[in-house]
Amino acid sequence: MKARKKDRWWLLPLAAMGLAALVNLFILVNAYVPSGSMEPTLPTGALMLGDRTAFLRGDPRTGDVVLFRKEAEFGRKVLVKRVVALPGQTFSMENGRVYIDGRLLEEEYIAEFSRDRYPETVVPEDCYVVLGDHRTRSNDSRFWEDPFVHREDLLARALFTYFPRPSLL
Repeated sequence: MKARKKDRWWLLPLAAMGLAALVNLFILVNAYVPSGSMEPTLPTGALMLGDRTAFLRGDPRTGDVVLFRKEAEFGRKVLVKRVVALPGQTFSMENGRVYIDGRLLEEEYIAEFSRDRYPETVVPEDCYVVLGDHRTRSNDSRFWEDPFVHREDLLARALFTYFPRPSLL
């Protein structure tokens, strides 16, 4: 005896959940911004989406907002920061201003610069220097024991926030 259509109602929600899981695992990453380290670009408490396939199509570029895994005090965390230096480049800071290969990096997204100084450092192959946009409130490459984000730890390029206010990145 054939099962009636109304007996299979559960297939549609099951298929939707399976599709959502696949999209989350392979295409998009959903993230929460717990601190003000990326303000004003990303407000504290923002919910955002990132593109997991972005780095299959090309390497990160200076200025990209990226999601990545980093070993932290309480285990491995997903963090959101901006790429400021690429493999092979020389990174330094003077009075809170970033210099790449000796040239000042124009950063129109910074509301307030810190007064930090960082010695000239050559970024190793397959590594990146990342900083928060709110330099006085960000725990980033300047302070980590290993100041680099390794290529294999990159999860996604940030696409947009959808809460509290939608915005493209």
